[in-house]
Amino acid sequence: MYVHVPFCESKCGYCSFYSEAGRFCDVEAWLEALDVEAKKYFDDDKIKLRTLYVGGGTPSTLTLSQWQKLIDILTRYFDFSGLTEATSEANPNSLKPEHVKFLRENNFTRLSLGVQSLNDSELAILGRLHNSRKAFSAMELVRNSGLNLSCDLIFGVPSQSLRSWDYSLKSVMNFANHVSCYQLTLEPDTPLAKKYGNDELNTAGYKFYRYAQYILPKKNFAQYEISNFAPPGFECQHNLAYWHQDNVIALGPSAVSYVDGVRYANPAMLDEYFHAAKNNFPEESRTYESLSPHDRNIELIILSLRTKWGVSRELLTPEVEAKISDMPEDLFIITDERISLSKRGMRLGNSIWSELI
Repeated sequence: MYVHVPFCESKCGYCSFYSEAGRFCDVEAWLEALDVEAKKYFDDDKIKLRTLYVGGGTPSTLTLSQWQKLIDILTRYFDFSGLTEATSEANPNSLKPEHVKFLRENNFTRLSLGVQSLNDSELAILGRLHNSRKAFSAMELVRNSGLNLSCDLIFGVPSQSLRSWDYSLKSVMNFANHVSCYQLTLEPDTPLAKKYGNDELNTAGYKFYRYAQYILPKKNFAQYEISNFAPPGFECQHNLAYWHQDNVIALGPSAVSYVDGVRYANPAMLDEYFHAAKNNFPEESRTYESLSPHDRNIELIILSLRTKWGVSRELLTPEVEAKISDMPEDLFIITDERISLSKRGMRLGNSIWSELI
């Protein structure tokens, strides 16, 4: 299950995920709408969940009473008895000791912290509200709590140097047991897109990604997915559900579910979400995409190739196998049973996906 918390203190200049800055007066209405949506899934038997991921937006902007209402809603309509992993996102600026204590007491196992950088000038360029001091304080808070900690970092920031990237990587490894590395990509509607062009950023990003592939495994952080690194046993099980094409229920505005080959998206904006809730979320309030068996298989091949385990050769169509055969051999690790991407293949993943599609 994924739950989207669409509230932020402010909107970062690069962010294209849906969130509303400063609309905290609407949190209670969002919880009421979420209750209506969650109830739609309730039957005589509750759906048993394996993982929970609360993202956003910024879940750490919720008060403890709002967090309690959220947990009450979810446990009212779903069965959490088989939960193996529960994650909440947080930002260093809004994370407080009481948040961490609450998560620990409510069976959360992980916290994903939006560090992004430990260089103050880079954080300023990105428009983050926190500085490096707050990031270090938040990481220490989570580490001392016993929660598993995942840290997000961004590379390809204008003026970023390999020295500062090295500092951020090595610093978070002292606190975290999971690191996610994302290239700064500017969507046309974001404020930073008006100031910087993607072409220059994309060219600059390659060396930072390659360096992450070099330095993280030296500290036992294996690359198990295009953007994600962790010691064995600390991989994010929720994210792996997406790469394995497992069923995912998603609640909240702009949230996208996937169930048995059908992908459906909730109303994209908060006000539209409220309107749908008042009408008990009629079918027409969502958009649907039904994948054909062929498209579903192609998507599973591409998603599997995002991971270090790759794809079983039994899934490959003759067409896909022929396309892979036409690509440079050093992009892949090929055995009799499976095909996976090499480190170089991971770096050129987007080009490989476009060829396979």
